Amino acid sequence: MKQKSILILETYEQLKVISDPLRTKILIYLVEKPHTGQQLAQKLNLSRAKILYHLRELEKYELIKLVNKVEQGGNILKYYQAVARGYIPADHLLNFLETQEATRQSYLEVLNRAKTRVLAAPNSSFELHSSDVEQWDSLSLQREVLVSKDKFLEFTKKYRDLINELLDDSSIDKKNSYYIMATAFKIEEPLFSEKILQEE
Repeated sequence: MKQKSILILETYEQLKVISDPLRTKILIYLVEKPHTGQQLAQKLNLSRAKILYHLRELEKYELIKLVNKVEQGGNILKYYQAVARGYIPADHLLNFLETQEATRQSYLEVLNRAKTRVLAAPNSSFELHSSDVEQWDSLSLQREVLVSKDKFLEFTKKYRDLINELLDDSSIDKKNSYYIMATAFKIEEPLFSEKILQEE
């Protein structure tokens, strides 16, 4: 099944379904690749019955789809996959509290999956062969910046363009797989002191 890049949520029921923290966890796995209920139950340390209930709810509102059935030992294994790589509420749903919670849960799950990917990555991913950070083929950084909203939106557009540029790489060099994750959001007070950073 070819996933859409983004699915626009058009109904309040879809929004409510996706705002549940456990369903957000399930969706993150199903965005990556198809899973059976049993596989998800093992990964999330939950009963298969509980997972199947949530899968039915996600399928009912067309957020996931049954993509394969495999017979194994007399049982039929059903593989489900997210219909899109991302979900965004339509404009008429933006003022609901569930929209805020669904977005917050999504950010948290992306961060949790990033932690899992770091722990599962091979040791070679973290070998440093130079003290020059420009030569590292890994990246870990966090910054707090004071900028206008317009400047921030300009930055996010450039960032998305850079990701698309990577996806469109047609060079014939030997390619490696890289995991890229980014989150950015408005905060009330900075934790990092720019003055201290400058003095260091």
